[in-house]
Amino acid sequence: MRNLFLSLSFLLALGVQGVSAQTWEDAYAVPNMLGDGGLLQPNLLNNAIGGVWYNIQQHTTKICENNSVIPRDRIGFHFDALQDVQTGRANVPPAIPGGSNRTRNLQEYRFWGEKTFFNENISLDLIVPLYYSTDRFIDSVAEANNPTPLAGQFGDLAFGLKALVWEDEDKAYSAGVRVEAPTAPDFIVDLFNQVEDRIDMDVWYFTPWIGGQWTPGPDWFASGFVSYQLNSGTMTRVSQRRGPNVFRQPTYLFVDLAIGRWIVQREGQGGLTSLAPVVELHYTTTPTNGTIDPGEDDYSSGELIGKTDYLNITGGFNGTINDDWQFGIGAALPLRTGLAQGPTGFEWNSDRTFSWALLANLNYYFR
Repeated sequence: MRNLFLSLSFLLALGVQGVSAQTWEDAYAVPNMLGDGGLLQPNLLNNAIGGVWYNIQQHTTKICENNSVIPRDRIGFHFDALQDVQTGRANVPPAIPGGSNRTRNLQEYRFWGEKTFFNENISLDLIVPLYYSTDRFIDSVAEANNPTPLAGQFGDLAFGLKALVWEDEDKAYSAGVRVEAPTAPDFIVDLFNQVEDRIDMDVWYFTPWIGGQWTPGPDWFASGFVSYQLNSGTMTRVSQRRGPNVFRQPTYLFVDLAIGRWIVQREGQGGLTSLAPVVELHYTTTPTNGTIDPGEDDYSSGELIGKTDYLNITGGFNGTINDDWQFGIGAALPLRTGLAQGPTGFEWNSDRTFSWALLANLNYYFR
C-alpha cells in the first residue's frame, strides 16, 4: 500500500506542473455524477436472543457520488433514499421454514465542502455524513428480538485530495485519494446493563482513484472514475458468550461511467441555464474476500455472504440555475441478482443491497 501511495503522489506532482487552471466554461460542461446509492458493507451478527441475525450497515461514500474530475470551490449536498434494504433476519421455524428476511428503507445525507489551491489545480474536500440506518445501540429485549431496528446516526467522516493532472480542449484527467475516519458509532447489544455483544468499528478506509472527462462536441459529455478501497486492518467482535473475535472486511474495486447530452444551454443568463439527461453505469466487486475466525458465526461481506458483484444503472437529469447552482436528480436500479448461502441455511442477496434508490445532488459554486 505504501508503494501505491508513493506512485500516486509522484503522478500528482508531475501532473500539476504541466496543467493550466480549468476555466469555468470547461468545468460547466461536465456535471457531477449522481452515483448509485453508495456502498453498503454488510456485517452479519448473530444474537442468541430470539434467534436474530442483524445486518449492520456500514455506509461508504463512493468517489463517483456528487463528484467531478475538475477541482472546484463549492459547498454541496447529496441525498439517497434506498428502498428495501436487507437489514436482518429472524429465525422463527417451524412457523416460517428457515426464518424470515427483513427489509427497510434507509436514507443517506452527505454535506460537502471543497476548496481549490495552486491556481485551481488541486482541491481538498470534506464530507460530513448523516444516515437513517441500522440502529447501532440495542438496549432492550424488544429491540433485541427485532432484526430491523433503525435510528439516525453520524457516519464516517471523509476527506480527500484531488489533483488535475492533464487537460486539453476536450479532455481532462485527475487523480486523488479519499480517507474515511472511524467516526461512526460501534455496534452494541447491551441488555440488563451489561454488554452482550459489541463490534468495534475502529477501521480507517483509504480509496485512491483516477478519473477522466470528455466533451467531444458542444452537446455531449462523458466522465468516469476507477477507484479501489483499502482498509487499515481487522475489526474486533467481543461477545460475553464466546469472548473476542477478529475479522477483516474485503477490499472493493469501483468502476463508474456516465454519459449525457445537453438539451438546454443558456450560459450567462438567468433562471435555468442548462439541462441534460444522463445515464450512468456503476460496477463494484470484491477482489479480496473478508476473513473470519472459523470458531465464530458472524460474517462480513465477501466472506460467508459471498463474492460481491454489484452492477447498477442510474438515470436522471443534471442542470444549472444562474450558472452558480448545479442540481441533479435521478434513480438507481440494480441489474444483478446473486444469492449466497447464509447461516442456518438461509439465502442472502450478494449482488444487490437495495431494490431501487432515489438520488439528488445540489451544489453551489464559488467563482
